[in-house]
Amino acid sequence: MIREEVAEVLKRILGVEEIPFNVPPQRKMGDLSSAICLSLAKERKRPPMEIAGEAVEQLKANLPPHIQEVTLTPPGYINFKVNWSRLTRELISEILEQGESAGKSFSGGNEKVFIEHTSVNPNKAMHIGHLRNSVLGDTIARVFRWLGYPTEVCNYIDDTGVQVVDVVTALLYLNPPLFEEGTSDFKSVWQKIPEDHPIDYFCWDLYARFQNEVEKDPSLREKREEILHRIEGGNHPVSDFAKELATRIVQSHLETVARLSVFYDLLNWESDIIRQGFWETTFELLKEKGGLRFETEGPNEGCWVVPFGGIAETSNGVRSLDKILVRSNGSITYTAKDIAYQLWKFGILEKDFLYRTWGKQDHGEVLWTTSMEGKEGHQISRRFGKADRVINVIDVRQTYPQQVVSECLRQMGFEKEAERSIHLAYEVVNLSPQAARILGAEETDEKRSVAMSGRSGTGVKAKDFIEMVKKKVVEKADHPLEQSVANALTSAAIRYYLLKFTLESQIVFDFDEALKTTGDTGVYLEYAHARASSILRKAEERKIDFQWGKGVVPVQLTDTERDLVGAISEFASVVMKTAENLRVSRLTEYAFDLATAFTNFYEHPDPGSKVQTPFIHLRDESLRTFRLSLVRAFQIVMGNTLRLLGMPALEKI
Repeated sequence: MIREEVAEVLKRILGVEEIPFNVPPQRKMGDLSSAICLSLAKERKRPPMEIAGEAVEQLKANLPPHIQEVTLTPPGYINFKVNWSRLTRELISEILEQGESAGKSFSGGNEKVFIEHTSVNPNKAMHIGHLRNSVLGDTIARVFRWLGYPTEVCNYIDDTGVQVVDVVTALLYLNPPLFEEGTSDFKSVWQKIPEDHPIDYFCWDLYARFQNEVEKDPSLREKREEILHRIEGGNHPVSDFAKELATRIVQSHLETVARLSVFYDLLNWESDIIRQGFWETTFELLKEKGGLRFETEGPNEGCWVVPFGGIAETSNGVRSLDKILVRSNGSITYTAKDIAYQLWKFGILEKDFLYRTWGKQDHGEVLWTTSMEGKEGHQISRRFGKADRVINVIDVRQTYPQQVVSECLRQMGFEKEAERSIHLAYEVVNLSPQAARILGAEETDEKRSVAMSGRSGTGVKAKDFIEMVKKKVVEKADHPLEQSVANALTSAAIRYYLLKFTLESQIVFDFDEALKTTGDTGVYLEYAHARASSILRKAEERKIDFQWGKGVVPVQLTDTERDLVGAISEFASVVMKTAENLRVSRLTEYAFDLATAFTNFYEHPDPGSKVQTPFIHLRDESLRTFRLSLVRAFQIVMGNTLRLLGMPALEKI
């Protein structure tokens, strides 16, 4: 808030686009400082003190809001002192008046945002890497909704991919009873899955085992190819079996992420993209616009490709840099389906899905799904797709295919949509050497992390991780926890752990680090909010009437009071910046700073004094009212911050 106000004025005075800030080494110099004039000196060939002096004179003539003094110090720093009393009066008044809507914005207007996240292959249990994707996408969706954007969240289900094909082939042909051609009865196949064994866990082990077996048995490779064509064709009993298997696993995935308060508006199935003819329409459009080329020679002979780089000589020989969309055997690639799907998201494909309801989710909202047995879009109560901005949450390994998708939109003449196709790329989750050893990985290098691998069955299953964190939360508590509280703290701990890393940071999963419940953790945030709620609850029990009035604000605030007011004032701008740059780690950093500022204020409201009087015991009614009102303001903003991060705002632990 303060930085934004000062930055706007300085930008106009200096004619620059960005203003860097820092905190002066001594508080008496000011609350905020900028060295922008030092960086401008060389460019403008003038002494920094001269540039800064002129800027200070203009600033003094028209002080930014909530700034009471501007000073200049060598070699060219501009320092700002905040009018804390004025800021505090206005800020607390606004927060108490708006309540849980404090800091909310309606800047989104009618710009619809479509967010796709999770998108886990429905062939086995989720692992912690998938959870990173889910909580990232879910948090971004919460931020955009908070800012007033109509927001739609989708989970893309690749039910025709090779991973599903592998598990189906394994179930049908790896162990007796084997599938008999001509039958549509799969009862004996389903009986291979023990009733007391979760289907996603069973398939986790089966998928890893199949990777070993298929390398040794050529007949399994042939069967796998047959299964692939039957599933893609959609008119064979095996196709129905594959869809039922994927449906059961997807249901397990949904139950897993629901424990972390992750929910969706729509499940989009790849099989429906194929059967609704999305690709055929896209294919003709690409050819019409000149975005495709048929290769008659070279390494891509017989393929339809997107011209992306031509032929290049590499150390491994001649290779094509163009992207294949249709293989020489007529099959289409993942990227081809992604292009068609992206066109649908923007509402520029003259095709639509059929829809039906999947069921009600734990947060009370209905989940929809695409379905060949569903209704047309105009016949249901929701309108899906037709977005103005599309955000695809996919890890960095998919950067190139996502670039191809955008480039194809551009080549088809959809420049605006190409610009608004956003790939929210993030680094993967790997295992620390210690974690890999615990999970049974062989020959681990102590200096290198270990990639999780579904093919080898190496990884931390999401449900197992959730249970491990819950067990640790219960063990660390200093009193027995109610089940609902234990679940809430578990969710908060996991979400915060996965969100606090920057997008470029690879998470090297380590059990000791991931299971921490003190320090920079989600549990710490929950305790801060619960402590504030406890203070207010005790004040109510004692019938302390702390009726807010601007006159209760002290002329001089203590250091911890100022720090807390400053932290609270940054909430709205942090949320806005999170939407602009999609960096959720800034929101977690803010949440931790806010909780820390409150803890310092609670423990040391009067720094330097030998006695720190609890707020409800203060004899000075005006000071008591002020500090309890500040606690209430913190509770509101902290609660809003937690909800944006997908965490419950616990009032009691």
